[in-house]
Amino acid sequence: KNETTMSSITQPTTIITEEAIKTVLPPTLYRLTEALPKTELDVIIREARACEDALEKEIELLEWEIGIDQQSKKRKLNDDGNDNGTANSNNSPEQLVEPSIAIPLLPTPYQPGGGAINYLEDVQQILGTDFSPPDRYFTVSALLGRLRIPLKLPATTSAAAASAAAASSGTTVAKSKKEELEAEKKAKQLRLSFEKQQALLTLDQNDIYHQEHTETTTLLALWKRISSHRTSAVFRKPVNPLEAPGYQERILFPIDLSLIRKMIVCRMIKSYAGFHRCVGLICHNCVKFNGRESDYSALTRDFEDNVDEKVLEAVRNASAAAAAKAAAESKAVAAATGGAGGAAAAVPPVAGAAAAAGASGAA
Repeated sequence: KNETTMSSITQPTTIITEEAIKTVLPPTLYRLTEALPKTELDVIIREARACEDALEKEIELLEWEIGIDQQSKKRKLNDDGNDNGTANSNNSPEQLVEPSIAIPLLPTPYQPGGGAINYLEDVQQILGTDFSPPDRYFTVSALLGRLRIPLKLPATTSAAAASAAAASSGTTVAKSKKEELEAEKKAKQLRLSFEKQQALLTLDQNDIYHQEHTETTTLLALWKRISSHRTSAVFRKPVNPLEAPGYQERILFPIDLSLIRKMIVCRMIKSYAGFHRCVGLICHNCVKFNGRESDYSALTRDFEDNVDEKVLEAVRNASAAAAAKAAAESKAVAAATGGAGGAAAAVPPVAGAAAAAGASGAA
């Protein structure tokens, strides 16, 4: 878990700098893993080590090709030639078990269960594909694929090249008023998205977010608002393994909105935090199975964005209601205390007046 202080995360941001993103990115990745079972986290750790190992080898090949420290790089590659490509043996003695499902267009070393070599051994192959070692490892890809703007990964090589070519082919003209408004609108959307990520990080510090509800009405109402959204249609029922071959092999902990409702009713989910994390597991599974660049993953990001918004709204409203209730109770107590004190203070003068009146009558 990143040790960044919450004060640096919650500072208002007008311009989204690279440093600001670096501050928010690690705790955001940590937040996305909170819903994952320990077994899934263990897989992520082993896959991350395997990815790092493969990426280092490809970087070494590229550096060697352009003449950076050729001899030492070549020697190191020869020394590592018998490495199984699954993980650093010093860091992870366990064998990484991969599903045996082929993915179209993915180079063989990047295919799940594609063999001991998990990196491309030819520089031209590395430069000629948009894929990379993380595409072989579904849990790591799922974690990266759930990132929202402006934290998401940059576009693939071909997409960036196509965009640059389209921009260079046109005549450079001054921006029109419409283009300026569009740019301003996009900048505002990026800022709001970044602020939402900051707000999500502060949720963990809110007692209302973790408070257990004594009844199911509130959580079921939140479930209904989320389930009725247009992006939730594919998540309302369990995935049919016949319609998604390999799903049972790749997804260790299947979950859907109908199951989450049952968990609320039977009191397995009692808080906003528990609800939020279970929905996060739905998103993780979808991106993990379909790949982070698929249409389903794009739909998942929209779905999760709506879920985050609804949870933030629910926690804000509950916090405001709790604060208002506490203020009203405090005011009532103060009024009762003040009234009792005033009555007690008023007794002696009245009694004194009565006594004086009695004395006067007797005289």
